[in-house]
Formats: sequence, C-alpha cells, structure tokens
Amino acid sequence: MSPTSGARPVVLVYDPITSVPWDYDAEREALAAAGVDLRVPATETADEHELSAADVVIVSAPFPTRLLSRLERCVGIICYSVGMDSVDAAAAEAARIPVTNVAGYCTEEVSDHALALLLAAWRGIVPFAVSAAQGDWDVYDSRPFRAIRRLRGRRVGVVGLGRIGSRVAAKAGGFDMEVVAHDPYLTESPVQGVELVTLEELLRSCDAVVLCSALTSSSRGLIDADRLKLMKPDAVLVNVARGGMVDEAALAEALKSGAIGAAALDVRAQEPPPADDPLRSLPNVILTQHVAATSRESHADLHALAAERALELLRRAGRLSQPAAVAG
Repeated sequence: MSPTSGARPVVLVYDPITSVPWDYDAEREALAAAGVDLRVPATETADEHELSAADVVIVSAPFPTRLLSRLERCVGIICYSVGMDSVDAAAAEAARIPVTNVAGYCTEEVSDHALALLLAAWRGIVPFAVSAAQGDWDVYDSRPFRAIRRLRGRRVGVVGLGRIGSRVAAKAGGFDMEVVAHDPYLTESPVQGVELVTLEELLRSCDAVVLCSALTSSSRGLIDADRLKLMKPDAVLVNVARGGMVDEAALAEALKSGAIGAAALDVRAQEPPPADDPLRSLPNVILTQHVAATSRESHADLHALAAERALELLRRAGRLSQPAAVAG
C-alpha cells in the first residue's frame, strides 16, 4: 500500500499487558500525529482477522510461530522489550518479516540492578536485613558476616558487551573492580580498560560473572554444569539477561555443593518459577521478579521508543511518508 492510497497504516498490539496497570496512550498519541492508527484488542490476544490487517505488530510474550502466516500485510514485528526471543527469528526471516526490539529504553536500570544484585550478594545485604527486621543482631559469627570481602580489586566478568553489558562494565569499574568481558560478536572492546577474553578464561578467573547477553540458539543453556565447574568456589553468578541462558538444575546443584558461592537472578527460565523451584529455598540465592528494567523513566522511554520503532518500520516499507526535511 502506498502512502497515498487513503487507508491509514495500523499498528496492532498483539498481546496487551494486563499483569500491571498499563496503557498505550503515549504510543497512540505519537502514532496518530504521524497518521497511523494503534489498535489494542479488548481480549487477551488479537485474533487472526486483526493480525491480517496489521502493518506492524507489537508483541510482549512469545508470539506463536504458526501465526506468522496470518501477517499478510505486516512489515515488521516489534518485541516490546530489549530481548528479541519472543519471536522465532528463523521463521520470521523465512516469512520475510523484520523483527526489531526497543533497545536502549532500560540500559541504565538493568545495569544498575545488576550491580545492586552483585553488591547485595557480596555484602550479605539480604540475610542481614532479614535478621535485623526480626530483631536479631547476633550475626557477627555468621557465614554471611565472615564471607564479606573488599570490593576494590575484585575481578568481574561481563558476558555480552552490548549496551547493558558495557554499562555494567563501566559501573563496576567505578567501584575499582577489575573488569573483563566475553562477547563472541566483538573483536575489540567498546569499553576502555576492559579486555575481551574467552568464556572459559572469564569463568575460571572471575570473582563474579554477570550475564548480559541476548538469548539466542547459541546462548541458550550457555552456563551449564560443565561451565559452572570452571567457576571459583566463592564466585557469584548474576543474571539480568534471560533465564534460558542458565541450566537452573545444574546451578542449584552447584550452589548446594559449594561449587560456586552464590547466585543473584532477576530472570528465570520459567516465570514465575514452578512451586518446586529448587533455587527459591537456597540461602545463597537472591531472586527478584524480572524487575531490573523498571523505573518511571524507563517506562516513559519504552512507550516513546516503541512508537518510534513502528514509524521507522512503516517508513522503511514505504507505508508512510518520510518526515519533511528541516530547512537550514
């Protein structure tokens, strides 16, 4: 459809967020200003008729691969997140439908949360806070108390040196930690003073490992039983990427046996985890509920950037006129 055919392009939210108070008013306003309609189904997911009429589709949870064939007009799918694992990339490519994300909206928040988890694990914040809330101050001969070490000079390994990983590396450096990184897609480090090393070297040498990679076919199960065995017995594993990067059964065994010291996880392979979650009851585990990306500022950026991505896809496909040049 050309921009002059009369019909307005449609951006469809396939699966509206209902788990928290959420609206799409900001996206609707930004898109309307460019002559684009936003449609949000009243049901849990859009139906096949709505999908067939959409020019761009926004997805929050995994999108059924079988429905790609119903996207008759679609010029792009937007994952309403930084991660792009909600869409089968190979199937979308075969269907010639571009897939993009909302990169950059929560870089500061996720990197902040990664450092917060790491500091909480190293400083014993959670057990001390729980004991204090119970009126217990007899902690000076406890394991968390004896385990505390100085932050300066400790070696942190960042797996995935993209936007978020680079900020984790820079912020860890601000605590005078030594930082190395592994990223199979890079030949040079984008962060000054951060050396790129092999994954095996990183796991063997670091006091903490922070996972910041995208979940792909090659990174799924990256931290398995064999790689956990490479880590130091007092090392901390922090995951703010995707739960599928870690073999959680192997991690539970490593934590129980003392093969590694602790884990601090914001993301899980299954969310929420099952009732028999083996990690939930372990004293050397800190869990948060996939909240690393959250702040009032990041939510505002998510709305604005999602609308921008939709307009980019429409312009690239010729469904929307290019913005007028500003006179010099």
